[in-house]
Amino acid sequence: MDGGSPKPAGGPPTFPAMADALELGLAFQLLASTDGERRRFTYLGELCRPMTGLAPKDVLADPARLYDQVTPEHRPRLERAWGAAMATLSRFEVEVRMRRADGQERWRRVTAMPRPLEEGWIVWDGIVMDTTDARAVAEAVEEQRRRLAAAVEATGLGFWEWDVRSGRVAWSERNAELFGVPGETRLTIERYTDLVRPDDRSAVRRAYRRTRDQPEGGDFLVEHRIALQPDGKDRWVQARGRVVKDAEGVKLVVGTTLDVTERKAVEERRSLLLGELAHRAKNGIQVMMGIVAHTARGASSVRDFEDVLMARLQAMADSQDLVTASGGLPVPLADVVATTLTPFDAGRFQVDGTLAEVTVGGDVAVALGLLLHELSTNAVKYGALSAAAGRVEIVRVESPHGHAALHWTEQGGPEVRPTARKGFGSRLLEVCLRPQGGQVEAAFDRQGFRARITFPVERPPGFRGG
Repeated sequence: MDGGSPKPAGGPPTFPAMADALELGLAFQLLASTDGERRRFTYLGELCRPMTGLAPKDVLADPARLYDQVTPEHRPRLERAWGAAMATLSRFEVEVRMRRADGQERWRRVTAMPRPLEEGWIVWDGIVMDTTDARAVAEAVEEQRRRLAAAVEATGLGFWEWDVRSGRVAWSERNAELFGVPGETRLTIERYTDLVRPDDRSAVRRAYRRTRDQPEGGDFLVEHRIALQPDGKDRWVQARGRVVKDAEGVKLVVGTTLDVTERKAVEERRSLLLGELAHRAKNGIQVMMGIVAHTARGASSVRDFEDVLMARLQAMADSQDLVTASGGLPVPLADVVATTLTPFDAGRFQVDGTLAEVTVGGDVAVALGLLLHELSTNAVKYGALSAAAGRVEIVRVESPHGHAALHWTEQGGPEVRPTARKGFGSRLLEVCLRPQGGQVEAAFDRQGFRARITFPVERPPGFRGG
């Protein structure tokens, strides 16, 4: 330092004295020329030796000894902060890592304020505080935050926050991703409302307002769809929120968002399945009631009624077993035919091999099983199978798109004599497949009974055929 610099006033300056008394850190006073090139300490507080390992008088004599404790990689940071403060005579503040005389490294925050002197020099009153422990805590908190964020990210949750009084809305990257908006998009509560499907906005508002109107706020839960998905499909999210209130009212609303689209799809499929099961059960009961009523009218004895009724119900049960075994998937038509014809000596039936290419839904399978059983029973009692040489041919023929058609042709039996009386078989031909969109056209030819059976087909999952 040039000898022309002013002498420091006697006794420690007021601020350093207070810093020493409170043990806030290493208080100092630095005298610098207006260009910042010449500078020296004029005061160092009592914590100099404990913090640096250097005696105050040694640093006063040679300021470089303290400067040299700044680690080399942090010295440019120190010089940039010093240059900026000198250029504007504004607050000087920087945080650097320093290596004590004993080799131990510590983080230090250096803060100082300028006080120009009339002689053209500048006094910097400042303090050096140890921030090592505070940084360690901050780093631990940040590490915990990163781990929490990673854990939350793994759950698929998005975070959001609404500062009601300022109107500021903040979303995590995951939340923005869930709503299909770029992460840098400026968000408002109005913008959020626009992202909710119009049909669901009133439900979202009601859920929030119910909680908002509680004296102490609280939590709310609402599920809604997101509007304008690029793939055109609905995306369902579950929003959980907490309304924070103070004496002035609602202060903050924070919460999470979870994609529940898959769960909603499962619930919808389950609802459809339950509805379908109820529909099938109702149809099954109605069919059985019809079977019982018609069997009773045509039975000549209780035993005859029992035998015929049990045979017809067994045909339905066998077909239902096929449907159950398929796990709800389409049933091969060949399996339905084979199962139904087994009790009637399958060797007397000539069955088209292309039936193996056809699959049908559960309702159609049960109806076909009952229909084929009734046709076979009538063939045994009155038709081709009542004669030793009689045969039945089941052939697949041309049909409308989405349907299959079979020809049932009886040959070699007694001459057919049509009757005006309609029994269960005739009524069954009329109504059995009608609810499923099929039909039966019967012809009582003298040479043998014939029927054309048309019914809808159902392709198995993953089918790519024509």
